[in-house]
Amino acid sequence: MTERQLVRKNKNAKNRVSTLVLVLASLVMVSTIIFLVKNDTTQKTNPSLKTVRSDASVTHERQTSSKISDIVKNQRIPMQEEDLDFDESLDRIGQVIVDKVGMTLPIVKGRGKEDGTGFDKAIYACTNKKNQILGLNNYVLSAHSNHLSATDYFSPLLVYDDDSFDLTRSIEPDKLKLKMGDEIMIDQYSDQMRYRFKISNILMDDGQGNFLATYQAMGDKSGQAELTLYTCSDVVGEKRLVIQANFVAKQSL
Repeated sequence: MTERQLVRKNKNAKNRVSTLVLVLASLVMVSTIIFLVKNDTTQKTNPSLKTVRSDASVTHERQTSSKISDIVKNQRIPMQEEDLDFDESLDRIGQVIVDKVGMTLPIVKGRGKEDGTGFDKAIYACTNKKNQILGLNNYVLSAHSNHLSATDYFSPLLVYDDDSFDLTRSIEPDKLKLKMGDEIMIDQYSDQMRYRFKISNILMDDGQGNFLATYQAMGDKSGQAELTLYTCSDVVGEKRLVIQANFVAKQSL
């Protein structure tokens, strides 16, 4: 083989090697591009998945927050002794009406003196708390019952389905004439409005813990307008009937 042929052969060999290297480099480059594209797609997909998880997390947090809010809303703010209103005024500020049991009783502000030295205001429906506002928070009224009369004071609240009335026996709430959903109305003279309520709870307080159940029922629920009526449910005044109702609507008198 001549020197020229040898040179040409070597040159061709180098060209083949260069071509092979170029092909391999191209393959590596293509593989890299494919890998990067796949990786980029995965990265682009993951954020959306993260977004979904994030949205779910936000939804869960909102639901949890809503549940907590509902719990807080449904919890009563405990009554404090200083909240009680002992106003002695006998000015009539309204009236409570319960048509189902034929009861209409004037409302006066405050419970008056409870040491026996003042006029016994509880022959009327007495407001109980200094800060109670009709149609805004828990509006609490109390009055006597009279074991000798089914028509005096708050006695009509204790009448049974069969129109019987007997405070010498234990009251059975489910046998009372008043039922859940029945209407109670309050006429307020200051704004000449009638406030309507629907009974939501009827309970008996056996007097334990210095009428703890009654005092708990007198507390406010955050942002909720209610009405609470209570009266003695036995002859000696050791038990109480408590009726609670939710605000429905108001209208002009």
